[in-house]
This record gives sequence, C-alpha cells and structure tokens, in this order.
Amino acid sequence: MPTPTLHFVCTARKLSTGSTFMRAEQMRDALARYCEGRIDAHVILMPERGDGLAAQERWALSVPRDSVYFFPKTSVRALTTAAAQILKLRTRGILFDHVDEVPHRLRLALADRHICCTHAQFARIRAMASVGDRARLVLHAADLRLDAVQPAQQDRFAPVYLGDPANTEIPDALRSQIAVLPARTRDEFADQIRNLSHYNLHFAGRSFRKGQEGAAKPFLKGFTAAKLGAPILLPRDVEDAVHFLGTDYPYFYDPAVGPQAVFERARDEFGGPVWQDARLRLRDTAAQSHPQVVATQLLNVVKELC
Repeated sequence: MPTPTLHFVCTARKLSTGSTFMRAEQMRDALARYCEGRIDAHVILMPERGDGLAAQERWALSVPRDSVYFFPKTSVRALTTAAAQILKLRTRGILFDHVDEVPHRLRLALADRHICCTHAQFARIRAMASVGDRARLVLHAADLRLDAVQPAQQDRFAPVYLGDPANTEIPDALRSQIAVLPARTRDEFADQIRNLSHYNLHFAGRSFRKGQEGAAKPFLKGFTAAKLGAPILLPRDVEDAVHFLGTDYPYFYDPAVGPQAVFERARDEFGGPVWQDARLRLRDTAAQSHPQVVATQLLNVVKELC
C-alpha cells in the first residue's frame, strides 16, 4: 500500500497564530517524528478569499489528487464553498479541525471527517445526526518546544498564568501572587519558554470573550502543565478536566465561589502529599496526551481515507 500523503492547509496571514502553528506545522513535525515512514506530511499555503478572482478555486484544481487535506480552524473559516467542493471531488478527503470554534460557527458541510480536539467536542459532534459518524478525536498536544524545558522547580511555590491575558480573570486578591506570561502567538510563546521551569502551579481560570460562549476549548493548559510536571488550578467545568484529572482532583474550584480558597490551600500544601498526588495526576495526563498519541490518532484518520 502506498504511503498516504497529508497536506496541512494554511493561509500565510495565519501561520503565526498559536493555534494554526500547533495544529499544522507542529502536527506535521509530530507525524515525522513519531510516524516516520508511515505518512508523508506537508504544510501548504492556500490563497485568501480576497486574492483575486477564483484564486482558491484555481488552487483547488491544482493540488495533488492522491492526498488528504487538513484544514486548521482558521483555514476552515477561510475556505470558499466552491474550493471545498472541488477538493471533495478531486482528492482523497478533507478534514476540518474545529478546535474551539463556537457551536453556531461550526462548518459541518463538505468535510469527510470532523476533527475534534477534546472528548467533550467529540461527544457533541458525534451526537449530531447528520455528521456524527464522521467525527474523530485528535487531541491538542502540548507545544513541542516544551521538550527543551526543564521540569518545574519544586523548591518554592510559584504560580503562573500562561496564555492570552484577555482569556482569564485573576481575582484582585491574587494578582500580586500569580505571574502572567503573555503567550498569544507562536513567537510570544517562544519568548516565554526560558521562564517556564521557574513556575510550578498553572492557573487556568477562564474568561470567555464576547461571542466565545459555548466553545469547547482544548485542554491545552492542562497538557502544558502536565508536560512541565506542575499541578494546575482550574474550574471543575473546564472541558476534559475531569476526564483527565479525575473527579477528586484536589485543585478544582467552583467558578461561583472563585479560586482564592483553593489557591491558598495549594500554597499551604506545596510539596506535601496532596501536592504530590496532583503532580501524579498530571503525569498520567502527560502520557495520555503525548504527541505520539496525538500523531497516531491523526494517522489513523488519514488511513481511513486512503
């Protein structure tokens, strides 16, 4: 059987966004590292909708037929219906990677497989009568660049929020105690990598921007903390958190109450038995979300179409 070919399709304008970088370039790299010889994967550029008359349609007519095409969330949005129809007729198949798209913006027509990066989203799409049989789980692995980072130090209690500051709410009483490392883009994250081993409790309190309500966010902050060997402080209702950490994980908090009491308890328990139990939960999470696991999940989806 010939080696299957997979093309990750991006627009040049979105290559630097964190989600597109991780779900295209890093997924390609994970396939090369962990599925060597079993798949041929590439990142290719697609014209923007405004790049001239029928630019995407001409592009769709020019790409190799004998391949599968993977569209990260930003490319799903950018793809014209006409280009998608051409690709569906000419190629092995097209995959729409929905990541954290809000329910009313999910693009369900034309895709041969709907890629879900959380168990919660997978269950939601699988329950849809029209497309459920085409839903597939491909988790959102932690950033591959974390391989170069030392594990979180365990000498002193050091909390951190890593991500877009607009996506969290840190209570006033905790602002001076939780460091904030902005990581909105591929390059901002790279700037923070050298600092990450200094911190050992990852804060994941969420604040949905207007219009994001109902989005099934990937458990990426959990996977990042797990990769670094650090516990995470988060609301119990975060998608997939209970799935990976268990119902009795010690550092869940009730969003209606807020994180302060649990934060103070984590500080008091630092280094002790409860803290170490939390670290063990994250170690198990790291194994379940390892890039090799994720690469194999995607390889299996591609093989279905080839």
